[in-house]
Amino acid sequence: MPPQKRGRAQKSRAADDHSSGSDAPAEQRAGGAEVEMMEDDSSDDDSDSDDDLTFAEKASDEDDDDEDDEDEDMEDADTKTSAKEGRNVNVEFVFSDPRESHFHSVKQFLIAYLPPTQPFNVSGLADAIVNQVTTGTMVCVEGEDDVYGFITALSLKCHQTENYMQQILQYVTKKCPGDDLQRFQTILNSKSVGLLVNERMVNLPYQLVPAIHSALHEDIEWAIENEETAELRESFKFDYFLILSSCSMEKSGSAGGSGKGKGKKAKTQYEQTAKFFHNFEDEFLEQEAEVVFVFETPKSDRDAVDQTNKTTVVMLIERSKHKAALTSISSMINA
Repeated sequence: MPPQKRGRAQKSRAADDHSSGSDAPAEQRAGGAEVEMMEDDSSDDDSDSDDDLTFAEKASDEDDDDEDDEDEDMEDADTKTSAKEGRNVNVEFVFSDPRESHFHSVKQFLIAYLPPTQPFNVSGLADAIVNQVTTGTMVCVEGEDDVYGFITALSLKCHQTENYMQQILQYVTKKCPGDDLQRFQTILNSKSVGLLVNERMVNLPYQLVPAIHSALHEDIEWAIENEETAELRESFKFDYFLILSSCSMEKSGSAGGSGKGKGKKAKTQYEQTAKFFHNFEDEFLEQEAEVVFVFETPKSDRDAVDQTNKTTVVMLIERSKHKAALTSISSMINA
């Protein structure tokens, strides 16, 4: 069961910037870094929440022996330290509201999110993300400003005059094939669309993924009800999400075959490719998207020696279908 957002005080600076007086999610525990996820049934009064999720830590046999004789542990610290070597460290993640101290971490994620060969205003985009307090979630370790992953959705309409948004839209529109271009532009021009940015470290526990996406929907629903002005409330009523997903294309099959004709056919079979999304959930989202197109991600000079075929998958998916897809994603994780 994914961690549920608690009724938290107020959304950080939103308490000062907005006069609605409604409570909004601000921070929650997301759980530790061990593989097994479970609900924390602790009944201590000073516990953050009975709904907090933790990851159970697997104790080694040496630890069990140590617990049986604490006095011996005190006398032989070196032995105890050795027994703990190689054991997984329990890391407690929290879901936090965006704040300015997250800027540099978010910017580093965006450098990988957008191809370095294009003139994107990465700093401007990072600044917009960390300053949108009411809608967006940062995955952090409690007491630290480093970000291990984040998700947000920026209104294309609200940010349409900003060069970072113009650059992204021009970039993907130029890459859109002719068969999809009319439908793609029609949705962008006539519907309320949010640029969904979802980046994280590769070793972030995958069990957190459904909760990260669910947190975005909770934030959007809160903003629709509680943002300060009618214009802001309306801006979060997204019909669609625009997603730029990164994946690697790997060839399947093997080269071979006899004869010139067969060799040509074998080559065609060899060049059949499989997509491996960097964010595994994007495979589920692609199946529900209304518009999908793919293009090879431009390589920088540094990436020129890399033989991996890096690809960008652009999707337009209805917000309701994105939310519904979380059920399939959770089922896959829990299977």
